[in-house]
Amino acid sequence: MVRRLGLCLIVLGALAAAPAAFAGGPQPMAQQGGLGTLSNDGSVRFVALGAGTSTVLAKIGVKDGSVHKSQNLIGSFGIPVLAYGGAGEGLFRDGSMLVLQSTALGKTTDFQIVSTRDFATRDWITLDGTFTFDALSPDGKRLYLIQHRSVNDFQHYVVRSFDLTAHRLLPGRIADRTQKSWVMQGWAMTRTTSVDGRWVYTLYQNPGGYPFIHALDTSRGVAHCIGLPWTASDQSPMAKLVLSLHGKTLAVHWRSGKAWLNLNTTTWKTSPVRASSFPWLWLVVGLAAAAALAAAGGMARRRRAAGTLRVSPA
Repeated sequence: MVRRLGLCLIVLGALAAAPAAFAGGPQPMAQQGGLGTLSNDGSVRFVALGAGTSTVLAKIGVKDGSVHKSQNLIGSFGIPVLAYGGAGEGLFRDGSMLVLQSTALGKTTDFQIVSTRDFATRDWITLDGTFTFDALSPDGKRLYLIQHRSVNDFQHYVVRSFDLTAHRLLPGRIADRTQKSWVMQGWAMTRTTSVDGRWVYTLYQNPGGYPFIHALDTSRGVAHCIGLPWTASDQSPMAKLVLSLHGKTLAVHWRSGKAWLNLNTTTWKTSPVRASSFPWLWLVVGLAAAAALAAAGGMARRRRAAGTLRVSPA
C-alpha cells in the first residue's frame, strides 16, 4: 500500500512536470514522465518513469490519476514522441501492445514491445545505429523507424521498415519514388493519422530548405514528400501549425483556427485557402443573428408584460 501510494505521488509529479524528460538530442525521442500516450478509449495513460538503469511503466487513470498497474522493466526506456509538444506514440491500433524506445544514444538502439494488459515483454529489438520510432501499420506487422545519420547528426535521416513477423529490418529506405533526389532533413512539428490508421501525415520544418509534409502509407510501405510554399527564412512559427484530415483533403492551419492551405491527398497538390472560404465570417454572422433574435425575444416579452400590467383603482 505504501509503495502504491509512493508510486502514485511520483506519477502525479511526473505528469505535472514541464517540460518532460527526453532522451538527449535536438528533438523529442523517448519520453520519461510527461503525459505519456493515451489508450484508445481515452480512459488511461501509459507513462514511463525513469528508475536508474530500469524503467517503471505505469497505467494511470485519466479521471482520478490513480495507478491501475505498474511494472518494472529492464533497461532505460521511454514513450516514443516524434514532434515537439506532440502526443506520445507507439500504441498498436488494437490497443493490445505498446512500443517503448531506449533513451540511451549510442552505437545501438533498443525497442521493447510490451503487452498493455500485463506489461509483459512480447518482443525486444536491438538495431545497430541510431533509430527512433515513426509509425506502425494498422495490422501491427510493420514498425516504421527513422534512421538518423549519427548521434551527432539528427537533421538528416531515412525512413526504414521493420518486419515484426520475420523480426528483421528490411533493406532499403521508404522514400518518394517520384522524387528520388529528395533528401529527408529537418524536424517534425506535428502530425495526424487517417481514421483507418493507414496514412500518417507529418509536417516537417526544414531549416535551409522548404518545409514539407511526409505522407506515409503504412500498409504498402510507400511515401510521398510534398514541399510547402513557405517563403520566410524563419520557420519557427511553423510550430503553431496543425494538420487535420477531411476526406481527401489535408488541411494545414494555425492553432488559432486560421487556415493556410489544403493538400489534395489524391493528386498531392497544394492550394491556398481563400479567406472567404474559411467559416469564421459565417460564424460571426451566425452569432450576431442569434444575439439579435435573443434581443428581439426579450423586447417582445417586456411588451407582453407591460400589456398585462393591472393598475388597482385608488
